[in-house]
This record gives sequence, structure tokens and C-alpha cells, in this order.
Amino acid sequence: MGQNKPKTGVDGKKKKKGNKGTYYRLKTKKWFEQKGYATEYLERFTRIFNPKTKQILFIKRDLFGADGLSMNGHELVFWNSVLNRKNIAEHIKDFLKHPYPKGTLRWIIVWELRAREPEIVEVE
Repeated sequence: MGQNKPKTGVDGKKKKKGNKGTYYRLKTKKWFEQKGYATEYLERFTRIFNPKTKQILFIKRDLFGADGLSMNGHELVFWNSVLNRKNIAEHIKDFLKHPYPKGTLRWIIVWELRAREPEIVEVE
């Protein structure tokens, strides 16, 4: 009979479905750092207390519509990382909501499964 084994990651821990976005954000940050960029995340976390349910809700918002900011001595890049090509239009809309100065790059970093290098979609 077939045995159902739990899916585990490289470290032997059980994989969680909600961690894909975090994984690709970290992968993008490391990719930029290997290219010589200084990189930081642009996310703000807010706590909201709901008195009716007595629960604390945590809300994450991207600052300026970007997951992160990378810069070297020549360029400034605001970026979003995504798995596959899903939600690219949504990320483009988020970038277009903010008034970026001329010369600032806005990239959507698209990762395919098991890819070593991402595809870069530049937002004009």
C-alpha cells in the first residue's frame, strides 16, 4: 500500500504553504547581494487588536508597492519577487500607484521552480 510521507524541505522540516512568498523574497535578496547590491526589505507590519474577538491581527504592507530596495553605486532598484508569472499585473499596478523619481528602476523578479536565475520584468 502507498504510504503518505509528509513533504519536507531541505532542512528536514515540514514545508508550509504560506512560506513560499517569504522563500522567494529571501532568494531575491540573496541574489541581489551576490551581484554587489545593498538590499533591505520594504515591509511594514502593523498590529491591530479586535476587542470583540480579543484577537491580535498582524497586517503586512509593502512600502511604495515593493518587497525590497536594492542599490549599488550606479542604480536604485525597487523590486517585487513572484513565483511563476502569476500576479505580475497586480504588482505593476502597485508600482504605478507611487510617484518614483526618474532614473529609479522598478523590477518584478520572476522565479520559476528550481531556477538559479530569475527573469526580470522592468516596469516603465
